[in-house]
Parts: sequence; structure tokens; C-alpha cells
Amino acid sequence: MPLAILDLDGTLVDQESAAGEWAQQFGSTWSLDSDAVEAISSALAERRPKGEVFAEIVRRFALPVASDDVWTDYRTRMPALVRCTDADRAALIDLRSAGWVVGIATNGMVDNQVGKIRATGLSELVDGWVVSSEIDVRKPEPGIFRELARRLDTALDGWMIGDSLDMDVAGGQAVGLQTAWITTDPASADDPVPTITAASVADAVRVILA
Repeated sequence: MPLAILDLDGTLVDQESAAGEWAQQFGSTWSLDSDAVEAISSALAERRPKGEVFAEIVRRFALPVASDDVWTDYRTRMPALVRCTDADRAALIDLRSAGWVVGIATNGMVDNQVGKIRATGLSELVDGWVVSSEIDVRKPEPGIFRELARRLDTALDGWMIGDSLDMDVAGGQAVGLQTAWITTDPASADDPVPTITAASVADAVRVILA
């Protein structure tokens, strides 16, 4: 059976909006102004380890709290803030109904990422997942894709669907997968070049199944 691997943040769930909501709540807790909240939201959108981001936030705004405590709060609250669209949920159902094995490969911490998968109901719509921190391997390294295929007991043959050219498209291509880049700005594409570009998971799945 063909394999569809999907990224989580920015692909299946709206990580950016959720992070912005968390930043607003965090700013209110610490009486930070709107510029500070915007700066925190922007920092959270950067593709780098979140531990670095929270250390920088605490240092920049001279907050009397440990960065690890802020990071823990973020991981605890984010699963309740992220959303997955009904259209993308339906697309996962369509993939499995068509005989595909469906899995999630995501960078991040297990508590945060698995919390999102369960809170959004994605746990019932996919066959399994792998989170980088539990195996100490991050996308785009081939090992994370191979581990997911091993867990799902299927060949690494199919598609990688994600919103990052560097992590998802390059990583998928490195292990022989076709790739779908999820973006609303396809004009910004550089290298690597994805197999297809789509505005959402639902749009990508329609093309793949066609």
C-alpha cells in the first residue's frame, strides 16, 4: 500500500495562529505591550528549536521566570489552541479509504506534538506518527522517515506532504518520496522543487488521488 507522510505544524494544524494566541495570553500575564507580543509571535514562527526561542524571550524581556518553565507552559497549552480544518480531516479519511497508509512525521517535543495529534482528533485519522525528540532524529534527516515507515510496517514509497521546503520537501526527496509543498505563496519556491504545490492538505490530496 502507498504511504502518505504528513507534517504536523503548519500543514495539518494552524501552528502560527495558535502560537499567536499563546503569545497574546503570555503577554497579558506579564503585562507586555503589543510590540513585545508581536516579537514573541514572530520568534515562535521561526524554524529553530523552541528551547532557544524561549531562552531568548526570557532574556530579551528580562522576565523573572526560567525559560524551561515558559517552554513547559507553551507545550502544555498549545494542544488546546491548534486547529485542523474539516477539509483536511476529510482528506485523511479519503486517503485511508483509497488504501493508503497515513502517518505523521513531526519535529518537536513528544508531549506537545502528541498532545496536538490527540486533541485535534488526528490520532483517529492516521495510522501512526513519529516525533523527533523521541528518536533524537529531526527532519530532514532520513532516519525519521524510515522510522515512521518501520512503525507502520510499510515500504517507504509514496508522498511527503508538508509546508517546509527544507524539512519536508528536501527530506522527502532524500528518501525517494514524491513531495507536496503546502503554501499560499508558491512564487517563493526555490530549491528543492516539490512534485506539486498546493494551498492545503485537502488540495494536495485531491491531486494525489487523481
